Amino acid sequence: MERVDILIIGGGAAGIAAAKSACARGCKVAVVDRKPRLGGVLLQCSHPGFGARRTGTEYADSLLESFPKEAAFIPNTTVLSVEKSKIARLSGGRELAFSCLILATGCREIPAGALPIAGTRPQGIYTAGQMQEMMNLHGIIPPGPVVILGSGDIGLIMADQIAALDIPVTLVEQRQTCGGMARNRRCLTDYPIGLICGQTVTEVMGQRYLEQCRLSGGECLPCKSLLIAAGLRPERTLIAGLGEPEWLFLCGNCNHIHPMVEGVTAEGSRAGMAAAEKIRGGL
Repeated sequence: MERVDILIIGGGAAGIAAAKSACARGCKVAVVDRKPRLGGVLLQCSHPGFGARRTGTEYADSLLESFPKEAAFIPNTTVLSVEKSKIARLSGGRELAFSCLILATGCREIPAGALPIAGTRPQGIYTAGQMQEMMNLHGIIPPGPVVILGSGDIGLIMADQIAALDIPVTLVEQRQTCGGMARNRRCLTDYPIGLICGQTVTEVMGQRYLEQCRLSGGECLPCKSLLIAAGLRPERTLIAGLGEPEWLFLCGNCNHIHPMVEGVTAEGSRAGMAAAEKIRGGL
């Protein structure tokens, strides 16, 4: 069985930073990720706002400039389970033994199925992150009109990107005011984006394809694409039932949701340092 000092699950900003920090302290490190390359969700973020006005891809590239060659990267691989005996079972029948585990799995979007939206599930309903990946990595453009449920940062970012293509966009926000950072709210003045506050989507209509959605106020909006930007949840499924073993460290958005990527990176560096010190007997 293969053995490493520190196993890092997740190859985004937190995982990259953790690997760099742990390797700098002499640990044997492996990073496992489902994607073919390191970078995580950063790779689908084409908008500026990461570090010194960089895009997500540019920020990921800057992190990887000094990525240690001795750190093993295991791409296109899913961690199926983590045992209390400190063994991780990977897709493809592979197993890894470790001394410390750093969980850097990020967060999950709340899907449409978790919301009280009536109707069928016609084609055209996505989470905002799914559509961001489809547009920026695969060149798929959503048919309009587009309704986005949620006016937080990801909802505003997608409204900005879609409206820039001259596709009609309406934001629906359950709260009484628009959310998100001021820099992302600028899209509301840059483009003719509709904003309806104090309501939510209660029903979707259409058989094979989405045709319209009904709001809680009774109004029906025509739409061919509905993007759900209802929030994020830390992804900790793998460690459910493990308790709080001393060899487990969490960092990034799986620990708590960070508003800025710099916080994710810093927390990853601290987790790598703490795991390395644990192995060396420093804690």
